[in-house]
Amino acid sequence: MKSYIQISIRTKIDTSEVTLGERLIGSLLECGDYLAPEQVSHNADRITEPFSVAAQDAFQEMWASVASLRANGSLFDFYQDFAWRRKRAVKSSGTVSHTLINARGQLVPGNISFRAQWSRRVDWYSLFKSWCGIFPPQLAMLHLFDGPELSPERKNNSFQIGSFNSALHPDIPGIAWAMFYGNEFADEVDLRSLVNAGFQVDGMGGGHLVRVTEDIGDVSRNFGAFFARRAQLRKLFREGFFLENASV
Repeated sequence: MKSYIQISIRTKIDTSEVTLGERLIGSLLECGDYLAPEQVSHNADRITEPFSVAAQDAFQEMWASVASLRANGSLFDFYQDFAWRRKRAVKSSGTVSHTLINARGQLVPGNISFRAQWSRRVDWYSLFKSWCGIFPPQLAMLHLFDGPELSPERKNNSFQIGSFNSALHPDIPGIAWAMFYGNEFADEVDLRSLVNAGFQVDGMGGGHLVRVTEDIGDVSRNFGAFFARRAQLRKLFREGFFLENASV
């Protein structure tokens, strides 16, 4: 299995605004010709519609288009997913599942999930930070999966696929190279301890963006050193904050 980048963001904001989609696409286009989408769809398993920057009206219709679903005898409207992919280098694909109100009247956070071929030509941290500004996270992660973390037995666990398990009450399965802890997790971040230990911490929108090292490429260059540094960071959070069976 080849090395890959995983970005996952949970957000409680209303993601249906088309300006948010335009900013998301704009951030991909700003990465030169490395991440520009080639195809888009409402179905992440079947992405076939050609993407064109010039087709603004078509994009506005596709982003957060409304569909209906009948459940328990009632008809519910919901926003369809927005998915994209790129077949050329740097190969990548992503999906936006919009924020919604479920049948019980509960707010279900939106989810932005993105996976890409690992490349040093892309400034992954700047992209991630940009997305954290577009979709202020409840919780978010950016990680380079390489080395031991590519083992077959791990490929579908919650950390590798960028899942936080529950839609309503997310778990934190482990520590990615960069994590965003939103305002409901912010009190769990001991800023003084992290900064004194030399970790990279940026405050954004009431939350904290924490990096294990300065450069995400450290994961690939020396996984052993990265692993040890991450273990040090883990000790600066209270016991039980991360899933008990998490090894990262």
